[in-house]
Amino acid sequence: MVVRRDGYVRAALELLDEVGLDGLSLRKLGEKLGVRGPALYTHFESKQALLDQMAETMLDDRLAPLDDPSAMDDWAEWLTRRARTIRRTLLSYRDGARLHAGSRPTGRSAMTPLIKPLLRAGFTEENATHAILAISRYTLGCAIDEQQHIEGDHDEDPAASFEYGLARLIAGLRADVAHSEDEMRVRTRGTVAPAVPSRRT
Repeated sequence: MVVRRDGYVRAALELLDEVGLDGLSLRKLGEKLGVRGPALYTHFESKQALLDQMAETMLDDRLAPLDDPSAMDDWAEWLTRRARTIRRTLLSYRDGARLHAGSRPTGRSAMTPLIKPLLRAGFTEENATHAILAISRYTLGCAIDEQQHIEGDHDEDPAASFEYGLARLIAGLRADVAHSEDEMRVRTRGTVAPAVPSRRT
């Protein structure tokens, strides 16, 4: 059952490249696969459910190598590679950025494992969450803008602009976590241990 569902999703991604997001439908997917509608509705209760799964599968395949704990040792490098991978993946599919922008999570929140490298680096949980969301939304916005313009329609190199903005975001996050560490050291030095009264005999 899971294998068949996965096959349907991958066929839908192929169909996306053929007809675009606006042309994609469960009916057209059924025609491509040679199956009737009820067979698809067994796995996807609506077109939105199919789109959600497509968006997740699209990125999961490419991001899997970055889930290795050894790839997360340098949080800034890991976050940079993740953003680049997401951008390349979204741009590799017709309307890939729009598909991802309109999708909803299909399971439990993936935020908990994503913030772990940042927590180890000294980010607070709140700031780590903000950092992940900021980088993700910046990347998605750049991809949407790039896909909405025909090739050569930009006055600048979209890839170079993306890299510039990404580098500035990472630099800002480095400065933020360094500032937090400095504040922690100051508070630690300012903490005076209470004097222990001497015991008289």
